[in-house]
Amino acid sequence: MIVIRKAIYAGMVCCVLCGTVNAQGMMLKVDKVTVKQAMDELKEKSGYTFVFSSSDLDTGKIISVFVENKGLEEAVRQILSGQDVTYEIKEKNIIVRNIVPVRGDGGKRKKVTGRIVDSNKEPVIGANVFEKGTNRNGTISDTNGNFSLEIPAGAILHISYIGYLDQDVPVDNRDNFHITLKEDVKTLDELIVIGYGTAKKSDLTGSIQRVDANAFKNQNMTQIVDMISGSVAGLNTTQGTTAAGGGSIEIRGQSSLKASNEPVIVLDGSIFNGSFRDINPSDVASIDILKDASSSAIYGSRAANGIIMITTHRGKKGKPRINFSTQLGVSDVTHTFPPYDAKGYLTLRRDVMRAKNTQRPSYFYDDPNNLPPGITIDDWRNASNNPQADNTQEWLTRLNFFPIEIENYVKGNSIDWQGEVLRTGSKQKYDLSVNGGTDNLSYFWSVEYQHNKGVIKGDDYSTVRTRLNFDFDINRWLNVGINAHFSDRNEDAVPAVLDWTYYLSPYGSMYNEDGTLRWYPSYGIIENPFVDYYGLDKLRRVYSLFATIYSNIKLPFGFNYKISFQPYYEFIKDYKFWSSQTFMGGRDHSGGYGTRNDFSSYNWMLDNIITWKKQFGPHLFDVTLLYSAEQTRSWNTFAANQSFIPNEKLGYSGLQFGTNPAVGTTDTETSGDAVMGRINYTLSNRYLLTVSIRRDGYSAFGSKNPRAAFPAVALAWKISEEEFFKVPNIYQLKLRASWGKNGNRAVGPYSALAQLGSTLYYNGSETKVGTYSSTMSNKNLSWEKTEAFNVGIDLGLFDNRIDLTVDAYLMKTHDLLMDRQLPQITGYRSITSNLGELQNKGLELTLNTVNIDRPRFKWRSNLVFSMNRNKILKLFGDYEEIEVNGQKVKREVPDYTNNWFPGRAIDVIWDYKIKGIWQENEREEAAKYRLEPGDWKAEDVDQNGKYEALADKMFIGYKQPRYRIGFRNDFEFLKHFTASFFLRAELGHKAPFGNALHRSGVDTYDKMNIWKFPYWTPENPINDYARLTTNINVFGGGLMIYKSRSFVRLQDVSLSYALPKSLLGLFGIESMDVYYSGHNLLYFSKWPAWDPESLMTPMPRTHIVGVRISL
Repeated sequence: MIVIRKAIYAGMVCCVLCGTVNAQGMMLKVDKVTVKQAMDELKEKSGYTFVFSSSDLDTGKIISVFVENKGLEEAVRQILSGQDVTYEIKEKNIIVRNIVPVRGDGGKRKKVTGRIVDSNKEPVIGANVFEKGTNRNGTISDTNGNFSLEIPAGAILHISYIGYLDQDVPVDNRDNFHITLKEDVKTLDELIVIGYGTAKKSDLTGSIQRVDANAFKNQNMTQIVDMISGSVAGLNTTQGTTAAGGGSIEIRGQSSLKASNEPVIVLDGSIFNGSFRDINPSDVASIDILKDASSSAIYGSRAANGIIMITTHRGKKGKPRINFSTQLGVSDVTHTFPPYDAKGYLTLRRDVMRAKNTQRPSYFYDDPNNLPPGITIDDWRNASNNPQADNTQEWLTRLNFFPIEIENYVKGNSIDWQGEVLRTGSKQKYDLSVNGGTDNLSYFWSVEYQHNKGVIKGDDYSTVRTRLNFDFDINRWLNVGINAHFSDRNEDAVPAVLDWTYYLSPYGSMYNEDGTLRWYPSYGIIENPFVDYYGLDKLRRVYSLFATIYSNIKLPFGFNYKISFQPYYEFIKDYKFWSSQTFMGGRDHSGGYGTRNDFSSYNWMLDNIITWKKQFGPHLFDVTLLYSAEQTRSWNTFAANQSFIPNEKLGYSGLQFGTNPAVGTTDTETSGDAVMGRINYTLSNRYLLTVSIRRDGYSAFGSKNPRAAFPAVALAWKISEEEFFKVPNIYQLKLRASWGKNGNRAVGPYSALAQLGSTLYYNGSETKVGTYSSTMSNKNLSWEKTEAFNVGIDLGLFDNRIDLTVDAYLMKTHDLLMDRQLPQITGYRSITSNLGELQNKGLELTLNTVNIDRPRFKWRSNLVFSMNRNKILKLFGDYEEIEVNGQKVKREVPDYTNNWFPGRAIDVIWDYKIKGIWQENEREEAAKYRLEPGDWKAEDVDQNGKYEALADKMFIGYKQPRYRIGFRNDFEFLKHFTASFFLRAELGHKAPFGNALHRSGVDTYDKMNIWKFPYWTPENPINDYARLTTNINVFGGGLMIYKSRSFVRLQDVSLSYALPKSLLGLFGIESMDVYYSGHNLLYFSKWPAWDPESLMTPMPRTHIVGVRISL
C-alpha cells in the first residue's frame, strides 16, 4: 500500500505540473505518404485528432509535408492542401468540413440541443452535427456528448462520426434530442491486445479471439471463467459447482501429462501470477484469447498453454461518472440424484437379502402386512425356525436391520439425509465504480462485495475486490500510471459431506439421546455428514495485491520506451481445529487436533519495452523489443498440536497447550529473465508478416539448460484488398499461416537439484534428527517445448453481416516434464526428467451473423465449434515384444497405472466392453466365466472363457468431448428491451460410473443405502444394470462401467429493460437497467447421476435479478 500511495502522490504532483501541448516549434517531415498517414503522424507528435467525414476528404491522396519550427496550423494546412475543405481546432480535435455555400433561409430559426452516445451509452466526443444540405452550419459534440446548434425550423440534423453510420434526424417540433450512433462494421476496426501492444483486428496474423465483456453484463458471473465458458472456439472450460464458482480452463487441449495445462493470465499488459478468483468480472472491458504459437510465443517460457489477455475498464474524459449495480439470486440443483427413501430402502433390503439367500422362499423377506397372493401369515412365520412374537420386529430382523433402525421404524421416524444436506443457495453481489478524466488525467476506481451460499450446507464464499486505474499525461512525451487491485477472499467453508448421504439408512438417527451428534447414524462405518460441519473450526483467508506501475516516454524518431514494475503479494491464513466431537479431534487425536498454516509470497517483474512504428510509403513497420526480469519468493510455516490440556476451548489460538507439537517450514525462491524481439511488417495493407523470438532463463532448470529460445513467424494475405479481387458481397477475405515454439516451465523450484530430507530416530536414549538424500539431481532438466502450426481464414460477407473465422492447427509437445520411476537399488523413487512427446490437432470455427437489423428489432448470433484430437507419440522409451495374431511385435510399454498408451489419445478409455447383463437363459454360458444371471457380460476377445486384462480389455471411448459447440443469440426490441440465450454442447465422451458397478456394502454388515436407479432381478431382467450382489472379481485388472457424458445445455438466459431517458432525467439519472438472468436452466443428457458436467456432485441452477444505475 505504501508503494501505491507514493505512486498516486507522484502522479498527482505530475498532474499539477503538466500543461497544454505547445504547438509551436513543431517538426513534421513526411514524404510521399497518404493524407491518412500524415494525419496519424501529426497525432503522434501533437496529440491532436482529425475529425471528418470520409465523403468530404480524400485520405488516400499522396502528399509531402515539411514543417520545421512552425505552428500546428501550418502542419494542418499542408496536410489538407488542395482539398475543398476548411477546418476548426476545438480542444484536442481538428474538425474538417467540406466548403459548401450556405443556402439562404428566410424562415424562422431555433436552437436545438442534444446528446450523442454509442451503443454502450457512452458519450461520443467530437461527433459532427450539421444542418443537412449545408456543411458550414454545424458543430461537434463536447466531452459529455452534448451539442447545441441554431437551425431553421423543419430542418434535418445530419450526425456523423468516424467508425459509425451517419444518421439523419428530422427536427420537427422537438428542441432536445438523444441520439444513439450505430457502429459501422465496414469502417470500425477494433484494436486487439496482442501482448506488449495492440493491433487492428484486420491486421492480425495469428489466431486470436476477443470476448466482449459487455455482452455478459446481465449474467451470473462469480469468476471470469463463468464469463468465457463455451464462448470461444478452442477454449475448454468446466463449470465450478461450489459457491466460489470458477472451474478449470485450457486452450486447444492438453499439452502436458504432468505439468500444468493452465493458460497464462496477462492483466492489463502484465503477467499475473494470481488466480481468476482475484479479478472482478465487472471490471473487465475485454478478453483476448491468444491461441496459436505465433501469437503467444512472445511470452515464451510459459506460453505453451496459450494466453488470456484481460483488459480492465479505464477512465474516460469527462465529468465523474458513477455506476452502481447489484444482483440478488437463488439457486437449486439442475438434477436430483437421491438415494432410496424410507419406503424404497425397505424394498432394497428385501431384494438384497433375497439375492444373498436364494435357499429361502422369496416371500421370507416380504412385509407381513403385504404378502403375495396365496401366502398366509402362518406360512410367512413358519419359514423361520424361531420367529419373534412381534411380526414387525421379526420382519426387520430378517432384513438385517440394526436396532436403531428398528426403533425408528416402529416409532415412525425416518430421515431424508440428502434433504438435510442440500439447501436453497443464495447470491448477493454489489458493484460500485467511479470513472472520469480531464485532458491530462483519467481514473477508474471500483469496489465489489459478493457473498454466495452454495446448494450444500456449509458451502459459503465471500469476497471483496477493489481496483484503481490511473493514467497521467505529464506532457506530450511523458505518461505515467498505475493499475492496482486488491482482493480478500473468505474461504472458511466447511460443507456437509454429500457423499455419505447416499449410503446412510433413512432409519438412522442424526443425534444421540443426549442431543449430541451421532458419529455413526446407524451403527455402520458410514459417518454422519455433519461431523465436521459442526465440529471443525476453520479460518481461511486469502489476500492478494497486484499492481502495475509504469511510465511511457516518447523518444525521438518515433520510438517509445515503457518501463513497468509489477509487484504481487499473496498472504494465506489457513487455520483449523477439530474438536473432540469430530473424528480427527476425537477418534484419531483424543482431546482435539489443531493446525496453523501461514503462507506468504512476493513476486516482482520488471519489463523494459521499446516500440517503434513507422510507415515508408506502402511499407509499415511495427517493432517491439523487451527485456524482462522477475523473482518469486515464498515462505510457509506449519504448526500442529493435539490432546490439549486442560481443555480445547482456545482451539487453533492455543496450540501451545497441546501435548504433541509439530512444526515445519518451507521457503522457496526462483528467478528468471527474458529478452524478446518482434517485428510486424505490412506491405500495401495487403501482405502481413510477423516475426518474433524470445529467449528465457529460469533458475529451476538444470545447469546445462538454464535458457531456451522460442521463435515464431506468421503470414497473412488480405486477398479482398487486391485490385483483381472484385467479388460482390465479399467484404473481407484473409488467409493466415503461422508457426511457433513455446515453453512450459511448470516445475518445482528445486526439481533439478539433489535435495535432503529429514527424519527422526531414537538412538536408545534420546530422539535425534537425521538427514538423507531424498531426490536425485538432473543437470539436463529443461523446458517442455510445444511446436505448433496454424492455418486460418477470415471471411466477411454482406458488409460483414456474416463474419466467419476458421482455424486448423497441429501442435507437438516434446521433452515432457515427467517423474521417471527409478529402480529401488538407486535409493531414489523417481527423478524429474524430460521424456515423451504429445500431439494435438484440431479444427475451430467461429461464425458471427447479423440476422435482423431494424430500428425496433435487432438479432445477432454467434456460433463456435471446435474439435481436438490428441495422441501420445512417445512415453518413457521402454519397449517390449508382444504377440499379435501369432506374430511378435515390438511396441513401447504403456503406463497402465495412468492409462497412457503410446499411439493413443491421452484420455482414451481402456477397459472391458460391456455387452449387457447375463440373463436366466444364459446361465450355463455365464457359468463358464464363474458368473451368474444378473452379472455383467463383457466381450471375451480371445474367446478363451476368461476375462484377462491384456487380452480382453479394449479401447472403448474417450473421457474428453470430441466436439464442443456454443450458440449465442442476442436481441434488441421495442427500443428498451434486450434479451439473450446461450446454448452449449459437449459431445462424444464418456465418464466412469462406478455406482453401477456394484452396490458397495449392501450385502455386508454395514447394510449401506445406495443411489436410486434400477438393478437386475429375476422379476426385472433389465440389460443396463447388474444385480445388487454382482460378482466383479473374475474381471482381471478390474472392471469399470462407463456412461455417456454428452450434453446440450441451456446455459444462460437473460432479459433486461432500460428505463426511458425522459423519466430518468427527472431524477438526475443517466441510465438504469433492470434485468433477469437464469444460469444452467436445463440440459439434455443420458448421464444418470447429478449432472454430466459435474458428474457425482450437484450443479447449481441460478436465478438472478439485478439493477444497474449510472449517474
